[in-house]
Amino acid sequence: MPDDSPHERQTTNPIGEGRDADDEARDADGGRGDQYVGEYDKLVRDDIPAVVRDDGNHPVTRTVDSTEYDRYLAAKLLEEAHEYADALDDSDSTGEKDVLDDDAFPGGEDGLDELADAYAVLDAIVAASTATMDDVRERAREKAAERGGFADGIVLERIEASENTDTGSHRDDAG
Repeated sequence: MPDDSPHERQTTNPIGEGRDADDEARDADGGRGDQYVGEYDKLVRDDIPAVVRDDGNHPVTRTVDSTEYDRYLAAKLLEEAHEYADALDDSDSTGEKDVLDDDAFPGGEDGLDELADAYAVLDAIVAASTATMDDVRERAREKAAERGGFADGIVLERIEASENTDTGSHRDDAG
């Protein structure tokens, strides 16, 4: 029987979450999943240790709780946000977008997958708190009402001092 004790440490890449590319890589190494063997210290989906075992490897894991869990969730949310940005970069470099129900989605299928992963992490963060997703949505609406949303695509490049300020120093273009 596989060892699933909470004191195991993750040593096999659990990135079996997106199985298409993984399946090809596994086929190339005879189905062993050897390309994933290594050191990892990251939160993974609950079923990933079973996927690693199915690949013929031994996942070394541990279970975290409380503040440590919160930190791992925050790191996972950042990871998924970076992966979404990478999906956008990948679709930009190929010039192609996958089509979802006749509508193009930023980053194509990969972009949607990464946003789904980020949503799952956000859902776990909320579930581990006293808040609800309704609380998060309401707070987002309040913030949008106060300062606007992100629909207009405004990028703040810099803030320059107004000539009417009393800061005591003003730098002109020659300066």
